[in-house]
Amino acid sequence: MGSLRLLLASDYALPRAGLRLLLESVSGFVVVGEIDQAGLLSEQIKLVQPNVVVMAVSPRSGFGTSLIESLAQEHRALNLVAIWTHDESSFVRLLISAGVRGYVCDQSPPLELFQAIREAAQGRIYIDSLVSSRTDQESLSKVKVDGPRRPAFLSRRETDVLKLLARGFTNQQVADSLVLSVKTAETYRVRLTRKLGVKTRSELFNYAFEVGMVDLNDLTKGQAAK
Repeated sequence: MGSLRLLLASDYALPRAGLRLLLESVSGFVVVGEIDQAGLLSEQIKLVQPNVVVMAVSPRSGFGTSLIESLAQEHRALNLVAIWTHDESSFVRLLISAGVRGYVCDQSPPLELFQAIREAAQGRIYIDSLVSSRTDQESLSKVKVDGPRRPAFLSRRETDVLKLLARGFTNQQVADSLVLSVKTAETYRVRLTRKLGVKTRSELFNYAFEVGMVDLNDLTKGQAAK
């Protein structure tokens, strides 16, 4: 097998340059391109035809789950390794359900990234040790997409409730929007806080924002609806 062709996707120039130097120092890796704009990534994939895309996740810059889902649908043979700051399994499940094959926390040693790239190139799921040591890696590797833009570990209704709560809707507004009783809406909210490991509404928003499910405009709209 020849060298693995890698495409780097990150909106930060200096970290991207450092990542390129690191990967090009590894025998069998060759960086064939870089991209700093999420909207141009699909065309760049077509142009350079990489074996693996290495993406630094940044929902604020468009490098989030929506982009990953879109790429996975357009490029059926896509092998994408995501690098992010989080080591919680809930975030990793969301990324895998969106279509990534490898996940590496940015606090992990370079060897984790190298291994993730090699495994992804073979079409296998790889989760770095910071995450897999805290949860069952086999269960993470079996996460599948079940409906568009929906975390596989949340039900469709839970996702709907999460989006509304993150936008600042009250329990009553959630109930009215989804044709539920207020008690049922409250039950979903409690269930979400347990599943996501959060306690407050602001933490729910932070989670939804970090994974690219809502943005600051959504929060403003929700507050206006009150």
